[in-house]
Amino acid sequence: MSYRNYPSREGGRHHTDPTSSRFNTKSKYHQRGRGTNRPVPNRRPTAGDDLDGITVSIGRNLTTGGIDSQGSSIRGRIVSRSHAPQQIHPSRMNDRDHNQPRWWRISIPQAGAIGKERVMSTLKVNCLRQFQPYHYFIDRDTNTGVFFVNSQQDADMLKRANRKIEVQNLGTLNIMVSQTSSPVPLLDEDLRRHFRDYICNRRFNAQTFQLNLSNLVDDEELSALGIYPQLNKQAFVRDVVDIINKNLHMTRQLDLGSNNISNLYEFRNLQLNNLEQLSLASNQLRAFEELVHLKQLTHLTHLFLKDNPLTSSNNKRSVSRNDLISTIQQKLPQLKRVDDIDLPTKIGFGVDNAIIHLPKTAPHCVPQEMQTFLAKFIDEYYRLFDTRGRSELHACYHDSCMFSLCIAPTESSIVPTKSYKYGPLIYDSRNLKKIFDDNKRAILLRHGKTDVLDFLRIKFPLTKHDGKSFHVDVFSTANNRAIFTVNGLYREIDQGINGPVRSFQRTFTCSQTSSGVLIVADHIMIINATDSQVLNMTRPTPPASSSTEPSSSSRTMESQNGPGLSIEMQTQMIQKFSQQSGMNIEYSKLCLAENDWNYEKAAQKFQECQKMNLIPPEAFTKP
Repeated sequence: MSYRNYPSREGGRHHTDPTSSRFNTKSKYHQRGRGTNRPVPNRRPTAGDDLDGITVSIGRNLTTGGIDSQGSSIRGRIVSRSHAPQQIHPSRMNDRDHNQPRWWRISIPQAGAIGKERVMSTLKVNCLRQFQPYHYFIDRDTNTGVFFVNSQQDADMLKRANRKIEVQNLGTLNIMVSQTSSPVPLLDEDLRRHFRDYICNRRFNAQTFQLNLSNLVDDEELSALGIYPQLNKQAFVRDVVDIINKNLHMTRQLDLGSNNISNLYEFRNLQLNNLEQLSLASNQLRAFEELVHLKQLTHLTHLFLKDNPLTSSNNKRSVSRNDLISTIQQKLPQLKRVDDIDLPTKIGFGVDNAIIHLPKTAPHCVPQEMQTFLAKFIDEYYRLFDTRGRSELHACYHDSCMFSLCIAPTESSIVPTKSYKYGPLIYDSRNLKKIFDDNKRAILLRHGKTDVLDFLRIKFPLTKHDGKSFHVDVFSTANNRAIFTVNGLYREIDQGINGPVRSFQRTFTCSQTSSGVLIVADHIMIINATDSQVLNMTRPTPPASSSTEPSSSSRTMESQNGPGLSIEMQTQMIQKFSQQSGMNIEYSKLCLAENDWNYEKAAQKFQECQKMNLIPPEAFTKP
């Protein structure tokens, strides 16, 4: 028995549809202004009465609760054969978009044991009219047969057939009906084969290598096959991509327009090395970040994005045309054209040239006095920065200074990197590749000494920088200004001595003023340190050898400072230092490690910090 599309999506009915006349909006009660639920005197059914209409009136409590369920009280009415489309009431349009089909899930528990085809053929033979099943499959876990219908009349008919259709020697069929938003986006082997044959034979042009998959949802041939395309569901897209990769890998032009596509994640597996043109027009794409899933299409030069929310003038980001083009080029640099716009040529390095000749210039030289100043400035600045409260930093910044923070991601790093969490600090990151709102960009660029210092004192964690890791580069020292960067490592010690280790690059712009040299711009970029950086930071460094003979009182301790210091000797030093200083084991170990395991140097440093009240109270807390 052939399948037949039910025209309920178009608003009409097939000529074989024996639905009751409550769906006829031109009945005499409508013309006279009377309600559809007005009772009608009982009468005996005649030969002209429709059997299904009478069944509806008898089994009105068995309906699926459709939009006209109240009309089930009308009994014994003659079925209207009019083909006029059903009227849509404005009040109902507010509840549901009339263009969106409604779906019902039909489940038959014993279908797997009986046989998939046998169950369907039995249903079609015993039902009063033909119906179109969609996405018919057998659930492997429960052995239940499942299919979907998009007609309320079909759903009501199947519900009334529950336990009334008998399969020879196997009892009656249990038919369960429930309403659902859409069919399961699943294609079993049979439907997948039909779908593959259809797009290969009917949608692909072998002469021009064009694959037209636009507006699949309204394709009547697919409906006749029992397939409801859902390219907004990842499971369905996964099947489509797999079919294209295996059977249509030679495609040069692909049209996916008008398919309600909202994300491109599954298209990251699309392997079309010859694809030059792709249309995603008239879909529901809202974020430019979705375009990165197409970066593997290296020969793609023309992309259609019109009539998507991300290119709409009503887009909440309200980006200009130039910003839109720039953003798209950043995601897909291989593009040459978007819609009807020719993209400007990107300027890049001539990597194909064997030799790149740079013009001769005089070597840049930092004056000796500037080197001396920078060494002193950096040493003093980070001493103040690593103090608790950072109260003395106010003397380093100009009244009109600016500060910004950027946290770089490490997810795609090929170097083993520690996965420390950033905590609330991540919300203050001014990463322009992640933040598109101009107002938020302005807020995160802090202006003025008060705003900058409040952030450094309150929000930026307490740190301990490793001076041995510092690398300094000077950009300019002209016009009474110095622009230089400091690269290195620091450890966050808010929660103890084993806090996360960060790698940082900090760019300072300093200016000569009447009050001295002050910071007018400060930008810091931080990233989690690599495994090797963390290891180098925690590894003790042997002290430099001295030409003078050590005194007899310190010879014993200094003889332990060599690279051969054992763990047992370190433990003895830590315990002794803890007893004499009053600090706990963790802070005693930290103090000795930071002073190269030089006992006398560590003791001197401890006394200096204690006098300046720089040692936190938790250092003296012992378990």
